[in-house]
Amino acid sequence: MSSLDRLFQLLPQRQLGDRYRLDRCLGDGTYGYVWKAERLSDNAIVAVKIPKAQGGKNSDLEEGRSLIEAPRHRNVIDIYWMGRVLPEKEVFAIEMEYFNSSTLSFILDARDDRFVASYRYLLGIYEQVLDGVTHLHQLGVTHGDIKPQNILVQGDHAKITDFGSSMYTQDIYARSRENGGTVLYSPPEFAGLTTRQRDGSPGIAHDIYSLGVLLYQLLTGHLPHDTLAQVVRHAPFPKPRELNSSICPNLEKVVLRCLEMKPEDRWHSVDELRNAFNKAYHVQMAFNTDRPYMVDAHQPQGDWSSRTLDLMEKEEWRSAENVASTEYKQSGDPFAFLLMIRAAFRDERYFDVLQSLEASPEMLVNETSVIGDLEYLALESYLRTERIYDAARMVDRCVERQGDLPGLLLRKASILGLMARYEESRDMLLLLNKMLPRRQAILRRLVMVYEQLRDFDQVDAFRRVVSG
Repeated sequence: MSSLDRLFQLLPQRQLGDRYRLDRCLGDGTYGYVWKAERLSDNAIVAVKIPKAQGGKNSDLEEGRSLIEAPRHRNVIDIYWMGRVLPEKEVFAIEMEYFNSSTLSFILDARDDRFVASYRYLLGIYEQVLDGVTHLHQLGVTHGDIKPQNILVQGDHAKITDFGSSMYTQDIYARSRENGGTVLYSPPEFAGLTTRQRDGSPGIAHDIYSLGVLLYQLLTGHLPHDTLAQVVRHAPFPKPRELNSSICPNLEKVVLRCLEMKPEDRWHSVDELRNAFNKAYHVQMAFNTDRPYMVDAHQPQGDWSSRTLDLMEKEEWRSAENVASTEYKQSGDPFAFLLMIRAAFRDERYFDVLQSLEASPEMLVNETSVIGDLEYLALESYLRTERIYDAARMVDRCVERQGDLPGLLLRKASILGLMARYEESRDMLLLLNKMLPRRQAILRRLVMVYEQLRDFDQVDAFRRVVSG
């Protein structure tokens, strides 16, 4: 039993601090628990998400903070508040709109004829998802994890939820893709990868691809790909009309453009996608309004990448590494090598990571689709094993390939400080502070570098900002 489970049992009258009285648990997922709750200040009914990773930094738990003050939309779940609950401040909670509903995933799995046999109903739900994503993109936010499990449906009304992967399109900190989104709904350039692209446009292209997977599934009952490895190499998949002849050609074209391998070949915006979808919708209603029931019969087939991912989700790192290693030895697949390396990295065996990379030097030379991720894992492993000069060389490679990502520049500034190049470290940190004002990680490093430079006026100034 987890510490959070024990906490819920011990809460008197299920009261969470001075804010909520918990009613019933609505869901228990990888990320955390969602409870129906009464807000004590005004007796309003809300949904409260409580992340399982309570030991993490608040900034790592703040799912959708940018949406708190944003304009509301009928197809996006409202987020009201987030923070540590008083008086103990032990539990981080996210307060959201309570929407008495089922997930679209549940509706599809239930295979109720009233819903899944009607194009009018399913495409009407999809249109609302497009409206919600359009609203997010207008706010400069990409969702990053569009899938049926994150779409809530009440009757014929749909709302998007779960913003664990959401980010401003200009926020280009590197983040892991391992738990940030469901890989079968992710585009090839993001599925299973560690690093992010340089600018905001791939975030929009990511959502476009996921919307294509969702529409493919609604039309055919299948996903384009069954496994992570198939997604990464963009393996050929049946066109929607090959699986379901009741789909009109216009709607098929909308789906296939969403699912193009290259981001630049997809729809350029959700507005553009929505306009094309609306035209195809009217053609579909004239072509056929009934969706054949039998299209839901598909059972996905797994492969080595599915087994590896399952083991990684269970944190069985060595077993995951062995599966990926076996595949790499048999096929030479660079993606298998990446998963092998990542499993060792997640197991905190950084010397093993570097040993594997040094045993296969071509993997950091050949221009494969995973070289950027291997460079990043090498950089992090060098830092954790205190091979500072190797880390300095690798961070320059990462910056050259990925651009001036703030996360990489912060690491470079730290490396410069460790090499006693304090003026260069200071200049880079000041630049970062202009790009991302008042970030604690940057401010703390500025305090340290000014201490080394004996500039105590600046030390005091930045300490005041840190403590403020």
